[in-house]
Amino acid sequence: MPRFGISFTPNNLEEFKQCCAAAEGAGFEQIGVVDSQSVYRELYVACTLAAGVTRKAKFGPRVTNALTRHPAVTASAIASLDEIAPGRVFLGLGSGDSAVYNLGLKAAPIKAMREYIQAIKSLYKNGEATYQEKNIRLTWTRPKIPIYISAHGPKTLRCAGEIADGAIVGTGVQEEVAADALTDIAAGAEIAGKTLKDMDVWWLVICNFGKSKEEATAGIRMSLAAPANQLARFTMENKHIPPKYADAIRKLNASYDFRVHLKGETETTNTRLVQELGLEEYLVDRYAVVGTPEECRERIKTLVGRGVENIWLSTYFPDKLQFMKQWSDKVMDRL
Repeated sequence: MPRFGISFTPNNLEEFKQCCAAAEGAGFEQIGVVDSQSVYRELYVACTLAAGVTRKAKFGPRVTNALTRHPAVTASAIASLDEIAPGRVFLGLGSGDSAVYNLGLKAAPIKAMREYIQAIKSLYKNGEATYQEKNIRLTWTRPKIPIYISAHGPKTLRCAGEIADGAIVGTGVQEEVAADALTDIAAGAEIAGKTLKDMDVWWLVICNFGKSKEEATAGIRMSLAAPANQLARFTMENKHIPPKYADAIRKLNASYDFRVHLKGETETTNTRLVQELGLEEYLVDRYAVVGTPEECRERIKTLVGRGVENIWLSTYFPDKLQFMKQWSDKVMDRL
């Protein structure tokens, strides 16, 4: 049976607490908290609330970035959470999305992410590290925190395999895409003397129920726009983008509105782009599990057969509580 995680945007802290408690009750093993200070509530306040309303589920940033927070600050914050909820905290790091673009910055290159993670690992192991040619310190703790890299391209997947404990695969779940992602992670792991089995690999999957696939898809257009935007970041090479969709992906990237990143309450520029550019069907096939409960179960079985065994749901629409109950009762319990 696959394992399931879920992520939330801390858009309303009272609702966020309810969602975290409900997620644990529904059987989700990992709870990710979106870090985007310009759009949502503060990440580590939200994580502290998650610690207080859960007892078993693991939780942490999905994901923070290497630009808006110094590595010593991140290391201290995560270690503090580990004191509150020992053994239940993880650190997820990505190149940066709305958190950095809403500050007029651009996503961090792999070199910066690598230096950032190596600094945190050294702070946890040795109490000091060299970061941007400066000596930095963490004097009060030596925790063991699993570190994940969120990866949307082959180079970042290989980096995750080499220096992280796990990978959060954002490249999609189509058969060829999934196979190459696992190959890339394994190649990186080999550099560090590890194998793919040593890595905790999770897959970002956008999910929703509906009376039909079309109805379910209508509720996740904003979630489809986000990974599509990342496909055009840095480079589009070796990302399995069919030539007929390449121009549309570039146009979506050029017009993406970070002010409403993953905002699902109303129609936005981002939701309209998915339809207007003719990308909806392709993005659903690449990233999503949608439809009736029966259709979702069958889709999950297909994905597991491709090696997509740990599924991290993205649920950025209003009725999360009802969705989680249905997912637990009609998908997880029946697989």
